[in-house]
Amino acid sequence: MKKLIYSAAIALTVCTTSCKKQSVQQDRSSDPLTETQGTGDTAPFTKNLVFSATGLNKIASDLAGPNQGQIQKLITNPAYAALTKTPNTTTVGTQGTELKCLALQYTISPGRDTATKYLDKAKANLLAWAAVNSPSGSTPTEAAFIEIFEAYSIIRASIPDTNKATIDAWLKKTANYYISNASGFTSRKNNWETIRLNILFDIGYILNDTAILTHVKNAYNVQLNANLFAGGKTEDYVNRDAFAYHAYNLYFYARALRAVSLYEGQTAGNTLLNKANNINISIPNTVTFWEPYLIDPVNNVHIEFVNTGWAPDKTRSDYNKPYNPSSTVYVLDQLAYSFPQVIDYEKIIVGANTTRFRTLEYYLNTLEYNL
Repeated sequence: MKKLIYSAAIALTVCTTSCKKQSVQQDRSSDPLTETQGTGDTAPFTKNLVFSATGLNKIASDLAGPNQGQIQKLITNPAYAALTKTPNTTTVGTQGTELKCLALQYTISPGRDTATKYLDKAKANLLAWAAVNSPSGSTPTEAAFIEIFEAYSIIRASIPDTNKATIDAWLKKTANYYISNASGFTSRKNNWETIRLNILFDIGYILNDTAILTHVKNAYNVQLNANLFAGGKTEDYVNRDAFAYHAYNLYFYARALRAVSLYEGQTAGNTLLNKANNINISIPNTVTFWEPYLIDPVNNVHIEFVNTGWAPDKTRSDYNKPYNPSSTVYVLDQLAYSFPQVIDYEKIIVGANTTRFRTLEYYLNTLEYNL
């Protein structure tokens, strides 16, 4: 009886609050993304992979009000600390997040005398990577560059043309590698291909490259047929028998869907989000399949990796243990942009009093909601 009451309470919470946010998502699709909108102390808005004009306004509002301290913790402090760090062009590590904070700090304070140091540092770090980096065949390794690309998208319009040409050439080289080696990823049908698509969407939009975008949109349709199974299961879930990988795969779909929305508008983003494959399964079905295990793990238990097809999974610390929703909150942080109902899932998993400033990614992906 206790379990039934718990389930009913959860259902009521999600129903009463997520429905309201769904309407916000629909309203947002009518907001045009302009190239010139500014916010007083912030730079003129240019399309990027992280926030819309509305989102930039929200950051400026938070910065000017009682939430200034929260912005300082999420953006300003990491950006300031990054100023004195030397780029390590062997391993990305946390440098993607640091670069994004540098770009964000410059963008929200371009009128201040000291703001250019954040742009200069971000530019120097990008040039350091452009000088030495070549893409590899391991997209999980390459996924670390996604935040670096996001950072570049924020400040590209402010970078001198000569430097911009150098960084653009690096991105173009990366995209060409993933296009020319496409068959090596599509044959895997799992998160490796989803990561490749995420990278190509990002580069295609940053460079405004029609050829790249045409390739990746066609490949996206192929991936939907290869990666999404009946009932909303994903190839990653079926072959690894784990929500850890079902979630990880959706992490990159989420970023790609956000990129489409931010560059082409919410209507285009929603169209891609709801696109069904040949068996009428779409990304929302994968979230619906996952939902009971996220919000009511007591009554919906899944033992992770038991029937995995990848032997090394059996050495994982979570092998043969119940799926723990808190381990995949980082994915919900990304999904929040296109799936506002996951904001309610996070309140159940993390706590009802969770703040929208909990993490940088959660904050950025919920900028346009009235939280």
